[in-house]
Amino acid sequence: MKLQDDIVMRFLDACFDAGIKRPEAFILSKMPQVYGWLKGAFPRGILPTDIDGEVEINGHFLRMEFKHESALRNGRIPRGQMMALKALIKTKVFTVILVGTNDGGEPTCMESWYANGAISKLQDTGQSGVFEFCERWAEYAAKKI
Repeated sequence: MKLQDDIVMRFLDACFDAGIKRPEAFILSKMPQVYGWLKGAFPRGILPTDIDGEVEINGHFLRMEFKHESALRNGRIPRGQMMALKALIKTKVFTVILVGTNDGGEPTCMESWYANGAISKLQDTGQSGVFEFCERWAEYAAKKI
């Protein structure tokens, strides 16, 4: 029982640090059943995807998708989500970053898909690497008008 208590406390601490006042509502917002009532509205069983993070500067967008590092390293991103993310970069206004995290939620790797169509290979990085990427992207987007 001690391990479970530790996991729960780490989760509640992380929620507090992130400004999440109702962790139970946060969990429910992440569950696929939230969109279950839309089943049948779209073809092929499609349901809406959640957006982990998005920033817009001067009409340029940075979409952030966070996955467990094992999903990124083993190519286990859901096919429909990959198709949607790849369609975003074809608009030439979206850059997409896939950030792999460890069990503690800390970034460990990242892959970047640029608005110009270039794709970087998966690279090992930490929180500071993701921060620096976002900082460089923001400078780029601020200059583009």
